[in-house]
Amino acid sequence: MNSKDTDAKKKIIKVTMDILNEVDEPDKITIRQIAERANVGVGLINYHFQSKENLLYKAVSDTMSELAEDLQKSKNDKIEDPIEKLKAMLKELVDFTMHYNKLSRILISHTMQQGNMQVPLYILPIIREIYGSAKNEIEMRIIALEIISTLQVIYISSEDFQLYTGMDISNKTQRDTLIDTIVNNIIK
Repeated sequence: MNSKDTDAKKKIIKVTMDILNEVDEPDKITIRQIAERANVGVGLINYHFQSKENLLYKAVSDTMSELAEDLQKSKNDKIEDPIEKLKAMLKELVDFTMHYNKLSRILISHTMQQGNMQVPLYILPIIREIYGSAKNEIEMRIIALEIISTLQVIYISSEDFQLYTGMDISNKTQRDTLIDTIVNNIIK
């Protein structure tokens, strides 16, 4: 892919996220609306993404990846304790997920069904910082997977989780308490 194609894809994804931030119902967004705002043809969007759903998922997924990378770099510098860094990062990622609830639910469900193991890699550097040489790489990867998969299952089954625990993950305070509890129980 040449740089012109890469630039066009980035612009389309950025415009898509801008529109997602403006609307309550992602279903109402059209490819034509995105194309007009990005100043590209509908055909170019279809060529790169094949469908509106693929574009929306890609936009949310890429934004979540960028957020995770930014959190690893910037915010973590302000927090000394690596466990607190991990909690802060997870809280921001989960807040983002809740903000884009409808798309995130589909994205996470798809990720879990496909067996995608990329998401735990976002928190792995902090897990390494927590354990240093006390655990080997495989153990640390499993810990990262435990944390992420637990959060994914809770998110996908939020109504059942609320019945089971009484915790409402749509409530920020309860959600933050949940993350603290998960991290405290898994990180020992």
